[in-house]
Amino acid sequence: MKRLPYLFALLLVCFLATPVVGDKFGKHKLAAKPDTASPAEPAPATQPGRPRVAVKSSTAKKAPPKPSANKTSVRKKSTDKSVKTASIHRAPAVITPLPKFSGSALEEFAHRLQTEGRNLRLHGVYVERWDTGQAVAQLNEKAVFNPASVIKLATTLAALDRLGPQHRFRTEFRTTGHINQQTGELTGNLVLVSGRDPSFSIRDAQAAGDALRALGIRKVTGNLVVVGNFVCNENSRTDVSAGVFRRQSKIAFHGSTQFMPAASQLQQMPLLLTVESDSLLNIARYLNAHSSNAMADMLAQHVGGPTGVRSFLVVKLGLPYEAIYISHGSGLDVNRLTPHDTVKLLRALVDRLQSHHLRPEQVLPIAGMDSGTLAGRFAETEFTGSVLAKTGTLHDTDDGVAALAGVMNTRQCGALLFAVYNMAEGRRVQHLRRVQDDLLKRLMNECGGPVPLALRNESDTMFRPQSRLIGRSR
Repeated sequence: MKRLPYLFALLLVCFLATPVVGDKFGKHKLAAKPDTASPAEPAPATQPGRPRVAVKSSTAKKAPPKPSANKTSVRKKSTDKSVKTASIHRAPAVITPLPKFSGSALEEFAHRLQTEGRNLRLHGVYVERWDTGQAVAQLNEKAVFNPASVIKLATTLAALDRLGPQHRFRTEFRTTGHINQQTGELTGNLVLVSGRDPSFSIRDAQAAGDALRALGIRKVTGNLVVVGNFVCNENSRTDVSAGVFRRQSKIAFHGSTQFMPAASQLQQMPLLLTVESDSLLNIARYLNAHSSNAMADMLAQHVGGPTGVRSFLVVKLGLPYEAIYISHGSGLDVNRLTPHDTVKLLRALVDRLQSHHLRPEQVLPIAGMDSGTLAGRFAETEFTGSVLAKTGTLHDTDDGVAALAGVMNTRQCGALLFAVYNMAEGRRVQHLRRVQDDLLKRLMNECGGPVPLALRNESDTMFRPQSRLIGRSR
């Protein structure tokens, strides 16, 4: 009987030491993992190595909602081959050895990224010879990445194909009233009929104002009526652009600003004057050099918007539908393209230009020479004029993106088409630009060194599209 208290104490200690499966801190739940990790848990080792954004193809139909579907959809997406997506390429569950690189330049590039603790599967490179199509360097070339503003090249090509390089956009000024020459008043509304000119500028607004005053209009008793989408001074919003025009034209409006879609009766209104843009070719050159988002998005409207640009790439260039996603013709937000398909796009762009007896530098900026996003890159004397390219930069979307695609010229390999996509993984994008430049410089040196592909007069490096006034008469 004297041993009973000790026996009872021993049983109590054993009971308290027994693990509780339902412990509120969840420590023992690791013994039986659920199908998917909760949002607060870190991603397991077999999760995709790409950025976390996944974009569904518009052709994929959503299944009717089912109980607890949100808890199982993550695993099902990775195994269901019947659902086509344009999601970021997922790394395999089993870590595969890194590919064998051809050329010391790509080896150094990969080693540098890995030394910095970066996931190599978040970086893609594809370089091929222009003359033979032979691959010179390739890394994750068929994985999809966010190309950022490199998408502007697709928008440029689609517009050149639809409209032609010499197409000009017209912005018309009409009226619902008449001009009182004695008072300098336009009795009625001034109607701005937008031709969706991507390049309409402050200078154009000022020139239009001067022309209207030359017609005897200093005041408008009615409203400014803007018809259609309108861009002024690279402002993507029509209302903001209309406000810029009102201020810069220096015409006094007694009324407000009104907006309306296109209408057939507009042609019946008297035409006061027309602002005609520069050629599409020159607009594209400025757009790509300065990476103007508002200009690119407006240009995309002429080919059916982002959907139209994507359809062009699929139908005309034969790129796989499931590997392309375009949300903006400018490359803003989430877009998807592979390095390999980007080079196909570049080849098609150069071919299209050559069919019109035009050269690549007529739509692509010259690195280190032209003003814009490439002004300070490849500016060393030996590389001057050897690289024509389009940059792409995102600081937040997909944890940051640095992209570069274009043409570089070498002594032994000739012209090389290239696309380099680097996901920043939440770090500074600026550093990755230097990594890209170093890769391309080493590749050029491996091919015998750089050779100038294009040069410009210094006065031409600050180029801007030039509009003109037509139809001005009293």
